[in-house]
Amino acid sequence: MNRIVFFISIISGLILTVKPDILFCQSASELVVETINVEKLSEFLSNRNGKPLLINVWATWCVPCREEFPDLVKLSEKYKTKIDIVGISVDLPEEIDSKVIPFLKKHNAGFTNFIVDVKDPDHFINLLNKEWSGAIPATFLYDKNGKQLKYLVGKTDLDGFDKMISSVIN
Repeated sequence: MNRIVFFISIISGLILTVKPDILFCQSASELVVETINVEKLSEFLSNRNGKPLLINVWATWCVPCREEFPDLVKLSEKYKTKIDIVGISVDLPEEIDSKVIPFLKKHNAGFTNFIVDVKDPDHFINLLNKEWSGAIPATFLYDKNGKQLKYLVGKTDLDGFDKMISSVIN
């Protein structure tokens, strides 16, 4: 059931991100839209740039996701040179301009955000974590080599995120 809830809004569409050459250096006014699928996510996880990675799966229609989002923005500013923070939205692709981009701009989200484009949600879910039900918000922490160290399902606060990140950068 949770996998259905997670991907109820998924259809072919666009990803919210920046061009690869300026990845992790975007400002909220420079948002560009693309897609991410299982293959791209797998490559992204495998080809780390020497920095740990925190992935947060979220949606604008998810109340706990909206509540924790400002903390992700704070963390991205605090740790910008030490860890890459990436959001993966499960909003509808046709809501990019009407909901996702305005939400990211409102929060001054300067970190990369994607929108999922998958045919089989289970492949995407299992790539992030085989034990994950697909419920959101969900947060996944990887070391600099792409090995997953932790994952959390449900709303996390600033202190919880801070502890996760500290465990991988110290």
